[in-house]
Amino acid sequence: MNRLFEFRCDDGHISEQLVSDTLRVSPCRECGKAANRIMSAPRVNLEGITGAFPGAYDRWARVRAEKLSQERKKNSSEGRDYTPL
Repeated sequence: MNRLFEFRCDDGHISEQLVSDTLRVSPCRECGKAANRIMSAPRVNLEGITGAFPGAYDRWARVRAEKLSQERKKNSSEGRDYTPL
């Protein structure tokens, strides 16, 4: 399986490459020397106030609104005038 990894050579060049997850050494794209795969920090964006992932609340609100809408339709088709909270 191919994944995106960062590689660094002895000259300090860092590059990202889409390679097999078993590959540990690759030629540097800038100087051609052997570059070793390095462990890099993941890039994660969190919403500033709640710490949630961006769009997580929007998705939750959309799914909730769809469920409420479906329940209202079901209740009205059964002759009930009950609206859940």
